[in-house]
Amino acid sequence: MAWVPGFVEFTTSIEQQDYFEGNIQITKVNEIVFHGVVTDGNEKKPVSGALVKVFARLSDNKELPLSHSFSGNDGHYLLYVDRGIIPDGTTAIIVRVSAGNPASGTD
Repeated sequence: MAWVPGFVEFTTSIEQQDYFEGNIQITKVNEIVFHGVVTDGNEKKPVSGALVKVFARLSDNKELPLSHSFSGNDGHYLLYVDRGIIPDGTTAIIVRVSAGNPASGTD
């Protein structure tokens, strides 16, 4: 079981606030949750827009895609996999990342 972020619920409209104040709503899930940061291998800078994929490796070495997500501007990603779709005979869970856009570090 894990908790994943949902949304921010504001008690006062944004226009009437001097500062942002709200309650972060979270959702309880009974899935496998993956969270991490994609970084450039050489410079260790966050990579935005990288495609993160999760696969199940089966006993015959075939791979079944389970889920995917993209890294944000800060390189962070969050995704989850429903335990019910992981087939019997799975020998490994594999996470792979494709290239994205290295963060420039400037705003």
